[in-house]
Amino acid sequence: MKAFIVGAADDFCTRGLKKEKGDLLIAADAGYGKIEDKSLVDAVIGDFDSLGYVPKADKVIRLKCEKDDTDTDSAAEYAVKAGADEIVFYACLGGKLDHAIANLQLGVRLVRRGVGVRFESRDCTVYYVYGGELRLPARRSGRVSVFSPDETQGVTIRGLKYEVGGITLTNAVALGVSNEFVGRDALISAEKGVLMVFVYEETDNIRS
Repeated sequence: MKAFIVGAADDFCTRGLKKEKGDLLIAADAGYGKIEDKSLVDAVIGDFDSLGYVPKADKVIRLKCEKDDTDTDSAAEYAVKAGADEIVFYACLGGKLDHAIANLQLGVRLVRRGVGVRFESRDCTVYYVYGGELRLPARRSGRVSVFSPDETQGVTIRGLKYEVGGITLTNAVALGVSNEFVGRDALISAEKGVLMVFVYEETDNIRS
């Protein structure tokens, strides 16, 4: 099952936000205000300090303001407990940098639990690779950055301007920042550990 979680950040877009039968659409606090068709919302979760009011939705989970987990954390946990094996986050990377980092860290924890994770922002899509591979279709131009949240072994990048094979990336070195598409299909893989792959949106996809 796929779950869509809409947060409160200012980078909201609707790319790929298409709810199919059986999917979940969850609003985290002020994310509720970003969703036009409120009838599609399955749950609203938060302390509502950002939204400013408690919405009148079918399923509302009100959290305490003083808590260890963020509203987005709680929304993700709700999705996993409901059976979601893939979560796509929206409006979770713009605005406050500390909240963006917290959300990216949440993604790391989720993929380690076997959940597929993707973040959609106006500027980019963030994919996660966990002991596997990510294939990207050819583009004439565009930027790709690859980061490790801790230590990732056996990292291979093929088909981009800068290629590497079997290296170790750590969170102390930005070796994977600002790679480039060069008109070829790209492959990014890791043998052990997590990678975060930032793909900046372009309109010149060769196969579009």
